[in-house]
Amino acid sequence: MLPFAWGGLVGLVFSLVGAAGGILASFGLISVLGLTDANQVKPMAQVLTLATPLIAVPHYLRQCRVVLRLGFILATGGLLGALVGSRLSMHHLADLSEFKPAFAILVLIIAAQLAWSLRRSGQSAGPAARAAAAFEGLVLQGEPTCSVGVQRRPWSWRRLEFEFGGEVFGYRPATAFAAGFTIAALASALGVGGGFLLVPFMAMVLRLPMFVVAGTAALAIFISSSASIVNYMVMGVQLDWGLLIPMLIGTIVGAFLGPHISRHFKESWLRILLASVLLGIGVKYLVG
Repeated sequence: MLPFAWGGLVGLVFSLVGAAGGILASFGLISVLGLTDANQVKPMAQVLTLATPLIAVPHYLRQCRVVLRLGFILATGGLLGALVGSRLSMHHLADLSEFKPAFAILVLIIAAQLAWSLRRSGQSAGPAARAAAAFEGLVLQGEPTCSVGVQRRPWSWRRLEFEFGGEVFGYRPATAFAAGFTIAALASALGVGGGFLLVPFMAMVLRLPMFVVAGTAALAIFISSSASIVNYMVMGVQLDWGLLIPMLIGTIVGAFLGPHISRHFKESWLRILLASVLLGIGVKYLVG
């Protein structure tokens, strides 16, 4: 039951905030379930991050909370980055004594960035805050969310735009592609999905509402993580299916519940949850 329960936690947290699922999976495989082979932990954790997008993304699509263009651009860069990152990590982060400090430092950096974004979001109300408020109001009224959901706008090669919650958001395709490549390379090297970097990138750099970030991140992660897992297996890593299958079942259950629960969370609550999870795991591995 322990692998099943931990998988449920992975799926729930990842589908709620679009991040930290891979981090929780790696932490659970090493510190809760006792795996000692770092190269085995990496693809197994990423397999768990695949289950969540399969369940969560269709729900987010029905709620009109996925920016498809952005998701596919991030995934295209991520596909290449995952191949590079997994190959480098196989040889340079193969020992847990090397893997855990690198894992901890990166997680703490992301937690600090997210905490800073919480401080800033409390001081000003920009388009993302207004869009989130409009979406939250619609949910409270019981109205269909697609009436204020993601809507495409005319595009160009230099800038893509979409509308959500009555506000217009834009981004440069080249920036999104480069971010997808870099994030996937780091995520593949550390054996996580990449949401812990994709979410801050979309929320803090692109300044998008968290209500569209989770589903969009999950879509991009599914593609890049698939490439990383296949590459690890091609390089000879064996997965422990006896441990992985009950975790997968739990992850699917948690991923199914996440999109329904997240509709009733305030945006600030989702950010606090993510920052708290990352801080706890980072401190644990840095001092332990």
